[in-house]
Parts: sequence; structure tokens; C-alpha cells
Amino acid sequence: MSLDFPDPNFLEWQQQLQGFADNIQECILKAEWEGLADILDKRQVCLEQFFAGVACLPEHKKLLVKQVAQSMLEQDAVFISYIEEQKSLSAAQQSVLDRGRKAMQAYNSY
Repeated sequence: MSLDFPDPNFLEWQQQLQGFADNIQECILKAEWEGLADILDKRQVCLEQFFAGVACLPEHKKLLVKQVAQSMLEQDAVFISYIEEQKSLSAAQQSVLDRGRKAMQAYNSY
């Protein structure tokens, strides 16, 4: 089997991972955190099932798996960075709201 033409099972796995990545990105952009947690759990199960059989793959397929895994890690790093940015923005907004509430309470106490 050629390195350029992985078998259909490998392609199916790659497509499934891409589907997870697309769904993860959509949940992040829509701030659907519960949906994100569900998708991440499903992806974890998929990865565990796939990687359970990796040891018996020929070396050229292991190289493909390594490349896909590395790509997935890089994509996850981008997702995490975006989530951290959104978390910081939310914390800043919460701080502004808290100051506003305190100001209103102080105003109402006079």
C-alpha cells in the first residue's frame, strides 16, 4: 500500500475527525459549551477505539497516523487559544458588570 493512498478505513477515520473538528469549531463560535463537551467526549471515544489498533499497523500507516495526530494537536491548540481569549473577554465583561452593580447599589443607598 502506498503512502499517498491510505486505505478506506483510514480515510473514514480522517473524515470522522474532520467532522469532529468542524463541530468543535461551530460550538466554540456559537459558545455552545455543553454541546462542545458532548462532541469532545465522542471524539475521545473515537480516538481511543482507533488508537487501540494502531500498534499493528505497518510503519507507513503509523507515519500517516502521526501526521494526522499532530495536525489535530495543532488544531486543538488554536481552539484552546480562542477559548482562552473568549474566557478573558467574559471575565472583563463580568468585571464591568460587577462595578456597575456596585455603583448602582451605592447610588441607591443615598
